[in-house]
This record gives sequence, C-alpha cells and structure tokens, in this order.
Amino acid sequence: MKRILFLLIPLFAAMLLGSCRGDEGPMGPEGPMGPAGRDGVDAEGGFQTLEFTFEVKQNDWSLEGKDTDEPYFKCSFNFKELTQDIIDHGLITAYRMLDDNYQATLPVTRFHTGKNDKEETIYYTELIDYEFADGTLNFYVTNSDFYVDERPDAMNFKVVVHYY
Repeated sequence: MKRILFLLIPLFAAMLLGSCRGDEGPMGPEGPMGPAGRDGVDAEGGFQTLEFTFEVKQNDWSLEGKDTDEPYFKCSFNFKELTQDIIDHGLITAYRMLDDNYQATLPVTRFHTGKNDKEETIYYTELIDYEFADGTLNFYVTNSDFYVDERPDAMNFKVVVHYY
C-alpha cells in the first residue's frame, strides 16, 4: 500500500502543477466575416411559419393501383404556397386533426373494423401518410392486406411550413 501511495503522490503533484494556467494572452485578430444570409435574409427576423388546413371528404379519396397487388387511396391538392425554395430550405410537417383538438403527426396508423364480401367483421390497420413537391401535396391511406372495400373516412389535416 505504501508503495502505491509513494507512486501516486508524485503523479498527482505532476497533474496539479502541469494543469495550472497563466494569464491569458492578448486577443487575436478578428476573423473574416461569414457568408451573408441566404438570398440576403439573415437569421434574425427571417424565419417564417405558415399553417394550412386541408379537408378531405370521404368522396375525395380516389382508389389508386386498383388492378395491382398494392392498392391505396389518394387525395391531391394544389399547394401553390409550397415552392421549391421552401422545400429546399425549410421543414414541412403534416398532422391529422382528430376529435377534441387532438393532433397526430403523420405518418400515423389507426385500427379499424370493416365488412368483407360475406358481411363478416374484419379488422385492419390504416396507414395515413403524405408527400409533397413544388406546388403539390398528396395524402395517402393504405390499409393492411390492401383492404379497399370502403373508402377512408373524411379527414382534416394541418400542414405547418417553417422556412427562412
């Protein structure tokens, strides 16, 4: 034990004495100016947030891929406020508006029941998703086992766009 202490005491002393700092030296020269903000907009006051709501009625859902193994429902909107510049430099988030002011961030999965050809109750999941491009916004509903005997319910969506 004495041997270990004998070796550790000089080690601790070296660490204490070696880590001491003296006075700071003078400040160096100022570096070059950084790049200007994107398109002349700096970070202060240039951040924008926009909110949009979209209502999809039950009859607005169109069945796509009907003759394929992977059918789904789709509803498209012209979204002229969504430009390529916003897409390239921003963030677009969509929410499904639920009852009692609740919101679910897309994509979201919900569980449902339906009827098959024999009028038997079946259980399936519904995946709700979205995509966007310059001037366009699409909402999708894909059911498990690609169940398409019933159109999706009417839905309300909120889209929030953040950009500089």
